[in-house]
Amino acid sequence: MKRVLVGFDGSVGAQNALNKAMMMIDDDGEMILLAIIPLPSDRNLLDQKTYERIKTRAQTMIHQVIRDTGSHKFTINGTVKEGEDIAAVIIDTANELACDLIVLGSKGSSMLGDYQIGSVANKVVQYAAKPVMVVR
Repeated sequence: MKRVLVGFDGSVGAQNALNKAMMMIDDDGEMILLAIIPLPSDRNLLDQKTYERIKTRAQTMIHQVIRDTGSHKFTINGTVKEGEDIAAVIIDTANELACDLIVLGSKGSSMLGDYQIGSVANKVVQYAAKPVMVVR
């Protein structure tokens, strides 16, 4: 696999997905870690300060994960995006970046904030045009 997108929210499931993706990627490939936060207008957020805190936490988490994975022959990049529909953001990002595979944890409790996630993995599997691997 040349380009793999990993949905990452800091959960154990996301870490398992990351570990599996690292075993599958080509030496000259690219892994993209994607964290998704709710839009600032999302009614579940209290205020702009809360939004900024969640965004900073997500960016810090992605940077720490990249740093903690050490050096590899493949490239690891990370991004934080906003969206109400997390599955749609994952699918759109995978399409935009021409990813070969989407890897997700089967379930998880997000470390990014207390907002409704729903069955993201199920929705991505159902609607993505790209191959999807769900890791337990």
